Amino acid sequence: MMQRILVAYDGSELSKQALQEARKKAEEFHADVHVITIINPTGPFTNKAVYKSIEEDLIKESELELKKVESGEFHDLSENITTEVLVGNAGAEICKYAEQHDIELIIIGSRGLGNVKELFLGSVSHNVVQHSHCPVLVIK
Repeated sequence: MMQRILVAYDGSELSKQALQEARKKAEEFHADVHVITIINPTGPFTNKAVYKSIEEDLIKESELELKKVESGEFHDLSENITTEVLVGNAGAEICKYAEQHDIELIIIGSRGLGNVKELFLGSVSHNVVQHSHCPVLVIK
């Protein structure tokens, strides 16, 4: 029986679909849902103080967005939902969080990149599928 589900949420349409799928599975299995958003720390700024300020703003915006998720899609499951904003490489942070919290299923949206683009650009969902310790459901 599945007890902990992780959704990687970035506000995209596919991540919203991932939330809907997590909701269904949470109801089916009476599972806890963890919703995380990852802020990438790399940016074009050389001034650390400027970038730190922008990063803090992004974290605050992401926290507000996750509060909306809690009060929206999961309003009646609030005791079973955990939200968190992380800073780092998205694929690595998703896998690390999943392992640290004994997640049994990761649900993530695919950006819909073709094989050629994925080869050159990389893909968060591809990275998570390759490195996760648990099953990954990719929403296309």
